[in-house]
Amino acid sequence: MKLFLLNPEEAFGRRDAAERAKVGKLQAQRELRLLERIGFLKPRSVTVERKGRKSRVPGFALNPEFPYAHAFRELFLSVSVDRKALARRLSRHGKVQLVVTAGVFLDSLDSRIDLLVVGDDIQERGLRGAVGALEAEIGRQLRYAVLSTADFRYRLGMCDRLVRDILDFPHDVVLDRQGLVA
Repeated sequence: MKLFLLNPEEAFGRRDAAERAKVGKLQAQRELRLLERIGFLKPRSVTVERKGRKSRVPGFALNPEFPYAHAFRELFLSVSVDRKALARRLSRHGKVQLVVTAGVFLDSLDSRIDLLVVGDDIQERGLRGAVGALEAEIGRQLRYAVLSTADFRYRLGMCDRLVRDILDFPHDVVLDRQGLVA
């Protein structure tokens, strides 16, 4: 439900919905059928690319006329993530010095970025997996950036637009081991 509520204009095929929600294909198929039966979803064909070829497959999109869509959206839009657990989860993949959340974490869907991770010796593959698991929990694809500590300090000193967009607008500093953000 979160996937469709947080992406109301987008349609998803069965396979894509299962992958994004990190559930099995059979479970996803069962849930999609149930949500379609109650009128939460409406059928819509989706273009997918497989093995270099584009094709149309059956998919689903949020039914904007579903009477309880607004109530469900209010319930699911409040993203609550345990700050300590988030810091711990991300710190497993390198020497993380700074974690800043914004955007979807603060109920602001128009933010340029949702998560900033600053550190050294970051294992990008592991971090990508951790962010993927977080995306499945939240139900929305996250926009995130990973910077080295030296690069972050340089960008901060140069008033880099990405760094300024994060720090000048609503954000939450989850972890700051070196006092990088004063």
